[in-house]
Amino acid sequence: MANRQTTKSTDRAALERQRNRALGLDPPPLFETAAAAERFLAKVAVALRYGAGAGLPLASLYHAAAGPEREKAALIRAIELTNGLMGTGAGIEVNVIAERLALVHRSAMPFLYALVRRRQAADDVSDLTLGARVAYQMIRDRNEITAGMLRKRLGVAGTPKSDAAYEALAELQRRLLVDRGPFEVRRSGIPYLPKEGYPYHFFHVVHADLAKAAARHSPENAAARFLRAYLGGAVFCSIRKMTAMFRQFLTAEEIEGALTAMAAAGQIAVTGKGAARIANTISRRVPDPRRDAKRVSRRGAEDAEDDLT
Repeated sequence: MANRQTTKSTDRAALERQRNRALGLDPPPLFETAAAAERFLAKVAVALRYGAGAGLPLASLYHAAAGPEREKAALIRAIELTNGLMGTGAGIEVNVIAERLALVHRSAMPFLYALVRRRQAADDVSDLTLGARVAYQMIRDRNEITAGMLRKRLGVAGTPKSDAAYEALAELQRRLLVDRGPFEVRRSGIPYLPKEGYPYHFFHVVHADLAKAAARHSPENAAARFLRAYLGGAVFCSIRKMTAMFRQFLTAEEIEGALTAMAAAGQIAVTGKGAARIANTISRRVPDPRRDAKRVSRRGAEDAEDDLT
């Protein structure tokens, strides 16, 4: 019995090392170019925008680019590269994963959009709060707004503890009605967010191709495709953790159904019992972000092409 427990513990530790390597958590790849940043995001599908989260099996763009020490030059590079991913449309910022800001690669975005919107029309604002409806109408009138512009319209002042404008815009972002960013990087100094704040615009306008591609996917298909993209980067994840991280757009039943279908198709293996159950991608070698980036990025591009045609 003791030997069996030791084996299970060793297997789990090996899987965790494999996952940390695949997600660029240990060691971080420390990429320096826009092309490398996009390859990394294409490989992992989903990455936290800022620092890595304790206990979260998610890649972190800042950690991958700047490492744990985050020296000034590396931090500046991380900010610029992340902003650049948003600028090219390779990465889309979302706030529906693990209660954190994350970037999703465009190849996986149609699946997430389908799961969040559930085919609800982009002009259906009936279930939004008043502040969110005001923000929506402002964007319709002006094409693009900032939190500062919305504060002025609402007649409120933002504070660190309470900002009605940001809350309204965050509500629109949670529904994937708006896309946020990028911001214009200053010519000198650390490229922090300018005083006027991020620009917000309609998602279905600036990413019309992704919204159109999403319409082709049923919730069941989108769930399987999104989880497959995530697990393709993460190597494995407990089903309990996935249910917690993705609860804003997937139910526990939908996750179970998708994983069952994927396992039947030979795409993953589901092992363990109860709270210890995990979904594990079927692979014979340890993924290496630097070694595999070109191959996986090409696969992601092919998937995106298929979805956008």
